[in-house]
Amino acid sequence: MKKTEEFNLISFESTHMAIKSEKLLKEVNLDIRIIPVPREITSSCGLSLRINPTDYKRSREILDENKIEFSGCYIVKKTGLKKEILDITN
Repeated sequence: MKKTEEFNLISFESTHMAIKSEKLLKEVNLDIRIIPVPREITSSCGLSLRINPTDYKRSREILDENKIEFSGCYIVKKTGLKKEILDITN
């Protein structure tokens, strides 16, 4: 049986915004970590935040409150080696 995994991803235009976002979200103990942007997603800085789906809404609220600029928001579903990415930016 193949393992299925689902998480949210936020990509950034700048490394500074990615690191600042990580710091803000870890301060409130959200389940996040910085990962490389998957090759299926284009991003200029190459860093993204992997977010537990239960923490996604709160993460977006905190980033909006702090005027953090990001380039995209996605849902990533991985089953074995297969990966589906859904753009949920808007």
